[in-house]
Amino acid sequence: MTIHWITFFLASLAIIIAGVKLASFGEALGKRTGIGQGWIGLLFLATITSIPELTTTVTGATINAPNIAVGNALGSNMFNVAIVAVMDILLLGRGPFLVKVRSYHMISGGFAILLTTLVILGIAVDPGVEILGLSPISLIILLTYLFGIFILYRVEKREGVTELAEAGTMSLVRAVGGFLICAAVIITAGVFLIHASKAISVETGLSASFMGAILVAVVTSLPELSTSIGALKIGAYDMILGNLFGSNMFNILTVFVADVAFRRGAILARLGIGKDDQLIVASLGIGLTAIAIIAIGYRSRRRVLGMGVDAALLLTAYLLGTYLIIYRGINI
Repeated sequence: MTIHWITFFLASLAIIIAGVKLASFGEALGKRTGIGQGWIGLLFLATITSIPELTTTVTGATINAPNIAVGNALGSNMFNVAIVAVMDILLLGRGPFLVKVRSYHMISGGFAILLTTLVILGIAVDPGVEILGLSPISLIILLTYLFGIFILYRVEKREGVTELAEAGTMSLVRAVGGFLICAAVIITAGVFLIHASKAISVETGLSASFMGAILVAVVTSLPELSTSIGALKIGAYDMILGNLFGSNMFNILTVFVADVAFRRGAILARLGIGKDDQLIVASLGIGLTAIAIIAIGYRSRRRVLGMGVDAALLLTAYLLGTYLIIYRGINI
């Protein structure tokens, strides 16, 4: 067990360091190319930081553990939204965080909710029809994700949200090189982190449902957390939310990839007794995202215990949801 814990901590440290650096390179890349912070976070950072979720979800599908595969994607989405509350706390009274971001993030948050709703539909209703061994819902998830990316690209162009290079901004070559190196570290360390956390989960006797929804989900969201902290240090608030909501969209896309890898029929129809747990986790993810979207639109500056009232609500909802999952998911 010792080797697993050592691997766990070393991989976590590597991800934290690379994630913090990734934000700086991402900001420079955005300024040198004229791409907005939100788009950098939504597409590039979200894809890279979601590779651990993709790896875990596909692994769960290939080893015939559909609840781990689906639960990881849904549980990671819960944690990603909770990171908004963490960012608010780290602002140390300079928030609330969500009043600092542009309103177009409501669109990516809305697409994350829409995609999660499709997963709920796929779990609750077995259409009884498969296309090349895939659920029609999985194919709709793929098309919805691609449509969402297209819409967000159009919005970014329409809003004219661009970043201009300033004096002292690192060169494009350095930004691209540093970005790629950090991405490679995150992906490699993420694979080791996943295997270590799974081994620890098995040895500590946690159920498959709990592993997928909480432990592994939180672990695979470590790149999002570390990158968000790095972006917060440089004031790249739109990059943070673009990364978090973009990661949640990508995480649901991994359900489609898992369905392709499962090859024992439609994965959402094979959850068995874990179906109710997945519906709960998905519903909690939708609820948390809805709170964040409402907060972006309302833009309240009221604080509770030093943090924005919206962040306090998000944190409370996440903790209560986590308690519910733990209560249902641990074998006693």
